[in-house]
Amino acid sequence: MNKFKRLFGTSCVTRTSIIEDNGNKATTEKDLKPQKADPSRKSHKRSTGKKYNLLTACFSVPSHNMASDTEEYLDSTDNIVDILEINGQLWHSIRLLQEKEIKELIEQKRYFKADQHLIKLEYEQYINVMTNDEGTRKEMKELNSLYELLSAEIFNVVKESINISKEQPNLLKMAVQVKIQEEKADQIYLEEKEKFGSIPEFRPRQWDTKWLSILQQSVNQRISEPPSVSDDNKINWLDQCLVQLRRQLKADFDTIVNYINPCYPKEYNICAKYAEYYHKKVSSHISLLAESGLKGKEVYPLLYWIHKCYPDIMIAVIPSEDTRQKLLNTLLPEKTINHFKNEYLSVLQSDARMHMTKSLQIEEENWRSEKEPLVLNDCYHSELPIDIIQIISGAVQDSRTIASELGDQALNIMLEEANYFLESFQRSTENFEKSHLNHPNFISVIISVINSCESIRNHLNTNEKITNLVLKENILSVLNEMERKKKDIILKTLFCELKPHCKKLVSEKWFKCTEPINEISAITEKHLSELKKLKAPQYQDLLMEIHKQLITEYVLRIMKRKLSCKTENQEKQVADQIQIETQQLQKLFSFYGSADTILKSALLKIAEIIRLKDVDAIVVEVAALFRDFPDVGKEHVRAILHLKVSVKKSDEKKILNILNTPMNNSDSPMMSKLFSNPTLLKAL
Repeated sequence: MNKFKRLFGTSCVTRTSIIEDNGNKATTEKDLKPQKADPSRKSHKRSTGKKYNLLTACFSVPSHNMASDTEEYLDSTDNIVDILEINGQLWHSIRLLQEKEIKELIEQKRYFKADQHLIKLEYEQYINVMTNDEGTRKEMKELNSLYELLSAEIFNVVKESINISKEQPNLLKMAVQVKIQEEKADQIYLEEKEKFGSIPEFRPRQWDTKWLSILQQSVNQRISEPPSVSDDNKINWLDQCLVQLRRQLKADFDTIVNYINPCYPKEYNICAKYAEYYHKKVSSHISLLAESGLKGKEVYPLLYWIHKCYPDIMIAVIPSEDTRQKLLNTLLPEKTINHFKNEYLSVLQSDARMHMTKSLQIEEENWRSEKEPLVLNDCYHSELPIDIIQIISGAVQDSRTIASELGDQALNIMLEEANYFLESFQRSTENFEKSHLNHPNFISVIISVINSCESIRNHLNTNEKITNLVLKENILSVLNEMERKKKDIILKTLFCELKPHCKKLVSEKWFKCTEPINEISAITEKHLSELKKLKAPQYQDLLMEIHKQLITEYVLRIMKRKLSCKTENQEKQVADQIQIETQQLQKLFSFYGSADTILKSALLKIAEIIRLKDVDAIVVEVAALFRDFPDVGKEHVRAILHLKVSVKKSDEKKILNILNTPMNNSDSPMMSKLFSNPTLLKAL
């Protein structure tokens, strides 16, 4: 025990008495009285000029240029940890307090000073115990009673840290300093044990283990068990439990970070330690909630809390994302969380299908009514695509608030449901078309359906989160098919009305009046006016199709060979009439927004072929027609030549030979393929 002798001095106990002389400067008397000790132990006087060894260095106070009244100075340094010396004097120069005085210090909450004296008293008594002094053994028991009293006080401060740290931070700081002081003492005794084989019975006191145990107990007490649940009000019950837990954690973590953490040395990493204990308790708490039989929509609040609320709260005490994520992964077993996710996605899917079906039923009722569809931004409008898009977006957005990967899963499920819905939508429109052909708003409904398809397509094409391209293409394919069929209905409706008038074109009666083209223009204008309520992309597409189909009908009349000119003057009249009517149609379609110019060139070139007399000029014009419309064939040209008064066989051959000349038209647009229309081919 030579090391402790060097730490605490000689075999004599040094006592200091403070004497005041009528307000004069205090003087110090030192009385060295012999202590009970081992007779073989030699007494020796310590050199005050010698630097102090380990235990003295741990428990002495930094030097300050203060009065020599060491007792008063010690009173003022209850909160100081790294104490090297007191007023330039050694630790052993301080008067050793008796048990009663130390107890008073504890009761006065002067824990740090009380612990300093307990450490020294413990050593003094331990030295005496080695002499087998029974009285000293009794004193050791009293000493340990004081230690129990001190530790009870300290651990009560630790237990109440969250409650008192804001108002009494110095009390917690003092408790932490006592812990540090005791751990240093434990370490020194353990080092001495390795050398001498014996240390006090109660050393090490293991304050660290007890300290952590008290921390965990205090955390457990702060999070109460969830109240009993009623099956009739489970969602509200769960919401209340989770809101209360979130509020409790936020308040506690704020206190830990801002008031408790500054009371501990940085190396203690006390925030992480609190986080660990809170996490254990929260995990237990959430497990109880998870075992309450949650189903369907009831799982959403729990998943949201686990994946969103809890991580946001934990950031305060665990800034490191990796560390935080490792902790979060242990909140509930992965199997349990996956079960809840599957439960959530299942109810999400069934709800989406139910809401989509209900929206379609409302839409069907609107179709059957006598009311014209709503008009929004000059287009026929339906709430159906808005409902569908909101159902999809809402489900995905809610899922993403839980976790991004869950949002991706929800998006795929919603796309599957959208595909299922569109199949039902398509069947509903077909049933309406069969049973309501004479409905006053038939075309208006068809237009609103096309607009609905366009809205859904826009949503799909602008949604960058869609990664399942196969499913997306399937949906777009259904939309394209629906639009194609609806446009066909519009075209058939229009041309069924135009057909009788188109049949009069380029005929003997047509040659004598302009009534057919006027009727055709009036009917087409009426339909185009209604088609303006299509959304722009679909309107332009259909407008171009009607324009092409009408020119095709006109060319078809020429291919029918119902008219043959008798004189060259008649040729000119036919050419002029075709030209005039072509310009009339072009003006009509231009007024309604058609940007096409090549369609009119077909009829204008045909008119020019009919008008021309010179064979070489006719060859040039046929070549121009062939250049613009690479699908024109010899039978088409023969039908055009049929309108002329007479064309020699040799001239016809010369004219037709130009069609054998390559025109570098392999890349001609599909729009210029006018003559390959099956209707025209049948007419030949």
